[in-house]
Amino acid sequence: MLKNDKQKYYNLVKICGGLIILSLCAVFIYFSSEAQEKKPEPYQLFYTANHSYESKDYLKAMENYIAILDQGIESGNLYYNIGNSFLKLGRLGHAILCYEKARRLIPHDSDLRANLAYARSLAESVNDGSSENILMKVVGAIFGSYNLREIILAATVLYLILIILVGIFVANPFASRRLKIPIFLVAILFLISLLGSLVRYFDDHILRHGIVIQKDIACKYEPIDKSTTYYILREGSDVRILSTRNAWRQIARPDGKTGWVKRDAVEEI
Repeated sequence: MLKNDKQKYYNLVKICGGLIILSLCAVFIYFSSEAQEKKPEPYQLFYTANHSYESKDYLKAMENYIAILDQGIESGNLYYNIGNSFLKLGRLGHAILCYEKARRLIPHDSDLRANLAYARSLAESVNDGSSENILMKVVGAIFGSYNLREIILAATVLYLILIILVGIFVANPFASRRLKIPIFLVAILFLISLLGSLVRYFDDHILRHGIVIQKDIACKYEPIDKSTTYYILREGSDVRILSTRNAWRQIARPDGKTGWVKRDAVEEI
């Protein structure tokens, strides 16, 4: 065999050897990944969590429900079940937090409203809403049982109806007298729903609401441990998060009193 042919032969052997090694590595990685424990499916976790709850193993139920959340699945019923588990475990702040998260998704649920009211009755907190804006109170009274998506949908439907009525009013002068009152009423309802959606968006996404999840939290004048305690926050209290600085949060109670608490004592809804 000529020297040039030998060199080609050696190069071919090297290439084949490299391909074999790469193939073996790929096979090893594939079977290694297959051998790893697969995450349980959400419906399996949900079934296991429900079974644990019915068996009064509330800690296990809560862990499985939260495992579903960790997979990126979020729903009002899921938060409701987690809240029930926390309530059975005596963790009142976490229960109210989960109920509030569920209320934003399923505001019509009567069981949720009842459990949230019961949990709040157990919380010794200042929740009178005395400093709440009048506009917030009015919107809450009108749209309290509806979430932001439903209010926006109502505003959109009313807007389309208004456009149709105005179009008929312009195109058919003979119907103008009959359409004045309906157009006026639909326009008023549209403006109310539009205002409600804006206020609800501001309240849900701009203002940062939180729940105290620890017992007897000292609220201080300044964000330092040696600062004087201003007042005590009870577990389950509603607060508004004003700012965050390192390990501290500046919060405001519903009555307007502000102060600083440890960051892990309050969790945002």
